[in-house]
Amino acid sequence: MSERVTLTIDGKEVQAQKGDNLLKVARDNGFDIPGLCFYEKISRTGDCRLCMVKIQGRPGMVPACLTPVEGGMKVTAFDAELEATRKMLADVLLSEHNDDCITCDKDGDCGMQDLAYRYELETAKRIFTPVWKEIGQTQDASAPVLWYDSSKCIKCERCAKACLEVQGKGVLSMARRGIQSRVVAGTGTWSGSECDGCGECVQACPVGALVEKPVYGMRLKKKDVEKRVTTTCPYCGVGCQLELWVSHNKIMKVKGAGGAPNEGSTCVKGRFGLDFVQRPDRLKVPLIRKNGKFEESTWEEALDLVARKLGEVKAKSGPHAIAGLTSACSTNEANYVFQKFFRAAIGTNNVDHCARL
Repeated sequence: MSERVTLTIDGKEVQAQKGDNLLKVARDNGFDIPGLCFYEKISRTGDCRLCMVKIQGRPGMVPACLTPVEGGMKVTAFDAELEATRKMLADVLLSEHNDDCITCDKDGDCGMQDLAYRYELETAKRIFTPVWKEIGQTQDASAPVLWYDSSKCIKCERCAKACLEVQGKGVLSMARRGIQSRVVAGTGTWSGSECDGCGECVQACPVGALVEKPVYGMRLKKKDVEKRVTTTCPYCGVGCQLELWVSHNKIMKVKGAGGAPNEGSTCVKGRFGLDFVQRPDRLKVPLIRKNGKFEESTWEEALDLVARKLGEVKAKSGPHAIAGLTSACSTNEANYVFQKFFRAAIGTNNVDHCARL
């Protein structure tokens, strides 16, 4: 069991486990230290340097995201010098970032935009000229569900690390050097890589460099969301939690919700496969074939028909002439009842289960 230690942040005593991440500990205790490259699900990079703090007994400033907690630490999270440094660093990042917020999907949900408001970095007040215009803009829209815009990328590496460390795929990496660096999939375009479109990189991106293509009918910004609904993904038995962004009673965007079992992650089906919910040709009632054509019926009529047919087959050919195939979409409880029905009611062990749909 790890050791419990006490440290001081801006005069406030805080308890934490020895070795815990200092930035996370500070934020958990109400100290809103900025930082764009920090992402709890991945290893630390210290790329943005926005989380710089002062620690008594150590020279200069140190990045909180790379600092393990030790007992007796005396941390300064906020003072005039630190805030001036953070404002300067935010100014530098903005110079490399295409801040055309009006047309950006992340407007209202962007870490870079939040920093600009926080440090009052309107265009007229910035010191550093927008070098992203000189670098040029590289867009990759070749993936079926993702869109990458290098002019918005802040080189935090969160997407590449999430791809490798969370999803275990390692498809994304950084190419080139310095301000010319950008994210690449495989060795070329997204469409030519092994990316399966899970969207973990989109969820990890703090700005609008990586966004989903509008698979649910239209683009939706966070500020335009009428409601957000947490629900369970219907595609398999894992039970991943999803956050649905809903507007005009339609699903416009899907994000992985925090907490067990998926901790914010989801596969390509969970993130991009819920468009069936509002399809006009979705089956909503049972269909029964009559005179060679499918016709709508009630559940009572459909279940009576299935029961009668099963009874006829069992009476004529015996219970082992019947087999059941259940689905990974069902719950464990529903699958248990299904196999119990076949073994106890029908009298056969001919029960199987599909691993994939």
